[in-house]
Amino acid sequence: MKKKLGPYRPSDDKTPKYTVKDVSEMMQVSSYTIRYYENEGLIPGVERSRGNIRLFSDHTLAWLRIVHCLRMTGLPIEGVKHYINLCLKGDATIPERAELLAKQEKNLKHQIKMLREQMDILKYKQGLYKKLMDGEMEDTCNPARSKAANG
Repeated sequence: MKKKLGPYRPSDDKTPKYTVKDVSEMMQVSSYTIRYYENEGLIPGVERSRGNIRLFSDHTLAWLRIVHCLRMTGLPIEGVKHYINLCLKGDATIPERAELLAKQEKNLKHQIKMLREQMDILKYKQGLYKKLMDGEMEDTCNPARSKAANG
């Protein structure tokens, strides 16, 4: 079952139809990770078949997507549990949930900035190596080379 995931949208469809393998392929997340999240109680409403196989609906898939998103932005499991518990408590917790998501957005923006800086370094080094391989310049940056030249 190859279903392509679209933009994140919660769903009221609670019809169980996806196995862990299906969800793993759709989300490109390991089966182990999905089972771990479910075992930790982070995905409310996951059903089981008579053979005890986890079955996800579009509704539970939406829960899984937000859980995985929060983890990928660096929120620890305990923080994700707290967020899920807030959701389950209802509308009175909306301000606290909104604050938590704003904090994660800020963290993610910082991560993106740091990754861009690392990408700039890699691009610089790739350009340098291309010039070296094309004979456009000599390698004066390599400590081992300069040591051998002075040796």
